[in-house]
Formats: sequence, C-alpha cells, structure tokens
Amino acid sequence: MLQVDGLSVLLMLLLGHVLGDFFLQPDSWVKDKNVRQGRSRFLYYHALVHGVIVLLILACATTASLSASFLIGVIVALAHGIIDYAKIKIGRGFRWFLLDQFLHIVTLVFVWLYLYENAFSQLTMLADKVDYNHFFLITLAYVMMLKPASIVVGEILSKWSADLNTTGAITHDKKAESLTNAGQYLGYIERVLVLTFVLNGQYTAVGFVLAAKSIFRMGDLREAHDRKFTEYVMLGSLFSMSIALFTGFVIAKLLP
Repeated sequence: MLQVDGLSVLLMLLLGHVLGDFFLQPDSWVKDKNVRQGRSRFLYYHALVHGVIVLLILACATTASLSASFLIGVIVALAHGIIDYAKIKIGRGFRWFLLDQFLHIVTLVFVWLYLYENAFSQLTMLADKVDYNHFFLITLAYVMMLKPASIVVGEILSKWSADLNTTGAITHDKKAESLTNAGQYLGYIERVLVLTFVLNGQYTAVGFVLAAKSIFRMGDLREAHDRKFTEYVMLGSLFSMSIALFTGFVIAKLLP
C-alpha cells in the first residue's frame, strides 16, 4: 500500500478523473452517448471506469477497507453517470462542459472530505500560504486582458472603424468570411499569452507570438489589397499587444 498524505490522495483522485474522462473514453463512446443518450451502453461503461479508478486509488493509497473503497467507488460511478446523463440531456456547449467538470470535481472533493477528518485543516494550511494581494493583483491583470481590453481597443479604433464602414473598406463579404467573434477570442488568447510570458520573464516567447500573428495576418492583408484596412488591422494588433505588454510590465514591477 502506498504511504501518501491526504492532499496527495486528492490529487490522485483528480488525476484519475482526468485520465478517465479524457484518455480512457474513446471518441466512439462519446458519439454513441450523444446519439443514444441513456440507451447507450458506453454511458455505463464510462461511469464504471471512474468507479474502478476511485476504488483502486482508495484501496491502494488510503486506510479505507476494501468494502468501503468498493462502496465509495459505486457511489462515484453512479454520480458520474447521472451527471453525464444530465449534461447529454441538457445539451452541448462550453458552459455545460464546465458545469459538468465542476460537478465531477465536487463529487471527488466530497469523497476526500469524508475520508479525512483533517481535510479542512489541510486546506486551511494551503490557504494560509497564499499571498492574496499578489493573487488578486494577478487575477485583475488577467481579467483586464479579456473584455475590458477589447472594449478599450474598440474605443480607440472607433473613429477609424466608422471611416472604413463609410468608405466600404470593411465589406459585408469580409465580415461573412470570419467566424463569429473569432477575432475577439483571438485577442483574448493573444493578450493572456503575452501577459503570462511577461510575468514569467519569457520575452523570447512574446516575440514568438508576435511572429506567429504577423505570419497569419500577412496573408489576410495581402489578399485585402486595401491600404486603409491594412492600417486598421495593424493598429488594432499593436494596440492590443501594447496593452498586454504594458500591463505585464506594471504587474511585474509591483510583484516582489
């Protein structure tokens, strides 16, 4: 039997969930579940996999008896199956995926809390080690890289955007060629990556992001054959990157 502490068991349970949900579930199972829903045998196979994983972890890494480990494994399997079935019935989408994963994790946390009387004290010890000033400062920076930064860039470019719409530089065909809100989410990812690299002092990686985006944009701008549109795109990109870089430098200076 492995000799591990309570937090290690929690991490093992979470690792087991990731393996069971993403690596031990073939795409064919997922497709069959989405089509046949509760009539799919793979829904029950998938739940059984999670139950077995929990059973093995508890039996090998905790002092729980085999019968208790088996009972908890059955409960986890049932809970996992019910949550997955509810998700399939409600519908697909990112928010439902997040809710599905959250409920699975909560189930495992409850199992862990049941197994260890000192679980809360271990969590308290971890919480005491967190520097909340730094945590909230960094969280604020990342949140600012999302919609707030997009709004700032949009406001800065608003007068040029109106000019492009008036002159027809941004045509209906150009808009139709783009995925819905794809540019907005690309901006989110770009700024989050740049902020992360700056906070970790990885300035070479920032250059990689700039180079990758330049290569991507070069094709668009070459096909556009429109000077105003080209300038508009370049301004938007540079303003977006500047916000991320400036925020990263400021936060890095504020952190010890």
